[in-house]
Amino acid sequence: MPKFPLPVLGALLLLLSASASFAQEAAQPKAASSYHLVEKWLHLPAGQPLGSMSWLDFDSHGTTYLMRRCATCGQHTKEGDPPSVIWTFDKDGNFLKEWGEGPIAKEGHSLRVDRNGFIWITDTGAHQVKKFSPDGKLLMTLGKYGVSGDGPDTFNMPTDTLVVANGDLFVTDGYGNHRVVKFNKDGKFIKTWGTLGTAPGQFRISHSIVQDSRGRLIVSDRCGLSNTPCTGTRIQIFDTDGKFLDQWLTMGGDERYPLSSPASLYITKNDTLYIGCGGSVYVADARTGKLLDVLEGLGTTHGIAVDRGGDIYIAGLDRGGLHRYSRNAVP
Repeated sequence: MPKFPLPVLGALLLLLSASASFAQEAAQPKAASSYHLVEKWLHLPAGQPLGSMSWLDFDSHGTTYLMRRCATCGQHTKEGDPPSVIWTFDKDGNFLKEWGEGPIAKEGHSLRVDRNGFIWITDTGAHQVKKFSPDGKLLMTLGKYGVSGDGPDTFNMPTDTLVVANGDLFVTDGYGNHRVVKFNKDGKFIKTWGTLGTAPGQFRISHSIVQDSRGRLIVSDRCGLSNTPCTGTRIQIFDTDGKFLDQWLTMGGDERYPLSSPASLYITKNDTLYIGCGGSVYVADARTGKLLDVLEGLGTTHGIAVDRGGDIYIAGLDRGGLHRYSRNAVP
């Protein structure tokens, strides 16, 4: 090792220290999120565990609708498990009732409340999509119970729904068919797009779908269910006719924040987009994909929703339960 005079050695050490600090800073994730976990906000019915929660949403009154997949099952149901149900809570987290008439779903997946207050669910176990009135009356069923298929009247484990302003319905038919299906407000088939693959317009799993203020459809394309390599996952953007417009592989082009298996999407009226991605939630500008905030170390982020106060709620499935994160003072 060459010998340097002490002044030179000191300067070299200072330079190396600065370089190491710069490299370490560049490798660090985004500064700590401004969100914190809210404890003990949900009041369960007496004697009932929360169980496996798959998805959630809110109506205009602040009522919370939870898709309770099962009291005891994990990520997936098994033979003999009870059917999924919907639990409702008021804006203060007080349990209201177990919602709906008859079995809601064999294996409940997503739950969305549309702009008119109707509740839409996907059932991966029965291969169906259902629409309910706010008081729990079944109004429409798409798909054939227990029949998987890729036709205009069948699904193969559908994953999410979106109802747009004119009433058209978009279904991500993701686990088995890797596509998006479009229907009119009466449930009449219009068109479908997507096949298995990683090219633009193809999907690994079309898992969640929202629409921004410009009318663009934003679709999460996540990993498959098998042990195959997790490649090609991303956010894809389409017009309402299924024309591919853009894709994001990372948030805002930042390689530190890859879109590795994005599962769930939620968007607000001002185009703030929330993406449940692996063990993180990315908060982004839907118009540009620019990252605004990030929550990390969360476990599974299967279903997410945001209330009117800006709090983020995460349904975790195998992780169990439901978790709430807020920027506000702890209640």
